[in-house]
Amino acid sequence: MGFSPKRMILLCLGIGLFMACVPSDGLESDFLPALIAGNIRGTDVTVILEVRESERVSTLGGYARWRISAEVVRSFKGGYVPGEALEYFRTTETEFPPPEKGSRHIVSFVLEEERPVIPDEGYHFPWSAELGEQVAAELARPAQPGENYPD
Repeated sequence: MGFSPKRMILLCLGIGLFMACVPSDGLESDFLPALIAGNIRGTDVTVILEVRESERVSTLGGYARWRISAEVVRSFKGGYVPGEALEYFRTTETEFPPPEKGSRHIVSFVLEEERPVIPDEGYHFPWSAELGEQVAAELARPAQPGENYPD
C-alpha cells in the first residue's frame, strides 16, 4: 500500500495539526533544568553571573566573539564567590544580540590553563528564579544509571 499524493497531504496536515496542539514549552522546561544539572555535574565551574559589560571583539563568517565582564552572584561549583569579577569569552551567531548589562545568566565552564572556557552554546543560559527552583530540584534527584558525572 503506497501513499497517494492525497494521502501524503492529509498525513502532513495531520502531523502539522498535532504539532500545533502539543505544548512545546513543557518539553523545553523539563529538558533545560536537567541539562543545566548535567552541566553542573560535568564541568569545572558553574556560576550565576550578572553581566557588567560586553564587547564584540571579533567577527568571522556568521559568528561573533564577545568579551563579557561579569560579577558572580552564586557559585554552584568551582570556588568562585559572590561579588567576584569574572571575564570570559562567548561565541554566538552574529544575529544574536549581546548580553544586556545587568542581565543574569547561568554559565558552566571548563578550565583551560586556569582560565574559564565555555565548551559550547549548551552551557550559557538566561537565569530566572523559576529556573533556579527547577535546577535545585533536579540536583536533589539521585543520579540515574548512566549518569556518571563527577561530583
